[in-house]
Amino acid sequence: MTFHSIIKPTAIVALLGSSMMAAPALAQDDYPSRSVEVVHQYGPGGGTDRFVRAVAQPFEEITGESMVSISVQGGGGIPAVVNFTQRPADGHSLMAISPAQIIAHVQGRIDMADFKPLARVQYDQALIWVPADSEFETIDQFVQHAKDNPGDLKIALSGAAGFDEITVGLFGLEADAEFVTVPFSSSEMVSNTLGGQVDAMFEEYGPARGLYDSGDMRPLVVFSEERLPVLEDVPTATEKGWDVTLGRWRAFAMQAEDSEENAEALYADIEEAVAAESYKKFEEQNALQYRSELLGPDEFQTFIEGEIETYTTVLRELGYIE
Repeated sequence: MTFHSIIKPTAIVALLGSSMMAAPALAQDDYPSRSVEVVHQYGPGGGTDRFVRAVAQPFEEITGESMVSISVQGGGGIPAVVNFTQRPADGHSLMAISPAQIIAHVQGRIDMADFKPLARVQYDQALIWVPADSEFETIDQFVQHAKDNPGDLKIALSGAAGFDEITVGLFGLEADAEFVTVPFSSSEMVSNTLGGQVDAMFEEYGPARGLYDSGDMRPLVVFSEERLPVLEDVPTATEKGWDVTLGRWRAFAMQAEDSEENAEALYADIEEAVAAESYKKFEEQNALQYRSELLGPDEFQTFIEGEIETYTTVLRELGYIE
């Protein structure tokens, strides 16, 4: 006996009516209707996890729904992308993206077309730091030594084959100087630089601020379009004629198939969240206020297209891709 043969027409009407009543409302005011999960490839307590949690606090106050950081580590970030792309495109799953995804896209490991850019929130700038007792007083001296002694200068950085190494590689190309990059964990990077095992390190101002304030390290150059207000005597790379302005950024993306209505509504919530006092306090505590500028979906899409073009050129010149 079939399903239709045992249900009377009146029952069908009643069933449909109850189903329609039980269906989730699609009105804009009801979105988000549950927790928004943010997938990322980094461990708990790291920069990305703290970024998500900093936005999550005011986000919950604004929407009444929580924002949850979901860490999917390993595999060069690919498992995190797979986890994200297999989720329903219903506006309740985001991914925290950064230059790591641009690099993976350029290398052909993922496809940025799987993402709908939502909001770029953070945009940092890095510097070259040397120990306080370093023989190099200026970036010009540092670069000239590298030119005169190819491969002699070692620059410590966090991780391998990522944003840090690519930016330092671009610096070498622009300055026509050869540097050796040495990957470490964050703590090892600092200890090896201060201990003299390497000559310098590549790091953002926020994480290195304590070392600067204590007098243990000095910055030689900042990779940004403008000087940092707190380091007015430190020149930018562009001032020296080196076009190196790549910065580490953190942002949110939605599923590519997600609706424009969801994107518009969620961006408005995030915009309000990052303007909240609690987030601004987090931003200042981590020295992220100098270059960060919130970009909405359209501007962020344009920014990503520019990043893909830049990283493609740099990775090709460095020999990472053909």
